[in-house]
Amino acid sequence: MNNHYSEDQRRVIAPSSVQIELQFAASDVEKRNVFQFRYHTYVVEMAKQIPAADHESEQLCDDLDAWGDILYATVEGAIIGTIRINTGSIDDFPPSLRKILALHAFQDHPCQDGTPRFSYCSKLMVAPAYRSSSAFYLLVSKGYELFCTNQVQFAFTACNFHLFRLYEQMGFHRYADNFTDPGYGLLAPMVLPVNDLDYMRARRSPLFRIARKRGNVEQQSVQWFHATVDDRAPIVNSQLITPDELWSLICSHFTASPMESIPLLRTLSEAEAKLFFHACASLVRCHAGEELTRQGDVSYCYYLLLSGKLKSLTFIRPPKEYAIPGHFFGANGLLGHAKHTEDIVAATDCKILSLSGMAFQKFCHAQPDIADKLFQQNITLGWK
Repeated sequence: MNNHYSEDQRRVIAPSSVQIELQFAASDVEKRNVFQFRYHTYVVEMAKQIPAADHESEQLCDDLDAWGDILYATVEGAIIGTIRINTGSIDDFPPSLRKILALHAFQDHPCQDGTPRFSYCSKLMVAPAYRSSSAFYLLVSKGYELFCTNQVQFAFTACNFHLFRLYEQMGFHRYADNFTDPGYGLLAPMVLPVNDLDYMRARRSPLFRIARKRGNVEQQSVQWFHATVDDRAPIVNSQLITPDELWSLICSHFTASPMESIPLLRTLSEAEAKLFFHACASLVRCHAGEELTRQGDVSYCYYLLLSGKLKSLTFIRPPKEYAIPGHFFGANGLLGHAKHTEDIVAATDCKILSLSGMAFQKFCHAQPDIADKLFQQNITLGWK
């Protein structure tokens, strides 16, 4: 599931009064229009090099489209967003998808009718002019209604690092190893326990607006999830801890203060740095061999190494490595959307701090003075 925007696109905002309509793609014509919308979003707008893209017909589709529910949003007849949802038992999903989502870990969860059903959400995107509208929420909310109608306990997706905070706020959890999807980059599987209303309420999830209308719902699967999957996953959701707790976790990787080790922070007070990280950062574990950046891809994050070692596959004579905690790598996707200039992989298992450009846009409105200091420091450092 992906939702991107660029500097130029942020200047084009749809009026808040627009009437957005949702419908399912049933006919071949509707599906073709959706496939072309996907192509325009991913290939034309985002310049992604996706092997499955049909450049002649300008369409983007795959085998999951044959049995998935394809929902799309329109304004005055023009498609402005879409999402695809596949629902079924574990055997309905392709072996490759079952593996990367680790569905086997969920097949024994408590189920009222004895046959667990899962949903997988993908190809979620919204046109640039409508990324500040209600389109995203409407699509995701309709997806949640489908989960409930189909008695799904767990809904899955996968997203890039800069989207972690967005989906974690909705109620999704990271729970398994990252994987690479050609053309889409390094992704992390995420799961939504559909009946975990308490968690949605605590996270102030936008889905709680409709979830709370369901009344009393089955909780065995929720309890099973927290005891069996979530509590055992070595993943920290920075939004579930305080700024001081997150800062303490980050400091544990440095011999000196992060204020000294991370140039971007040097014009901030420690209190300001804590607020900045808590609003924008995600702690990410990566395994040796995972490709973190790829030449030509647009960056939507600002990456900092916390532990482990990275190496460049682009600059090899002499070898270029990243091994110092606090080292910035890749293109600056926090303050703009530059393109990566090198392929960087994890030489060892490592931990990184991913600062989301999407989250930073909200931070600019909430903390304009701190944001201005970060902008000025970025200019001083000459990072683009």
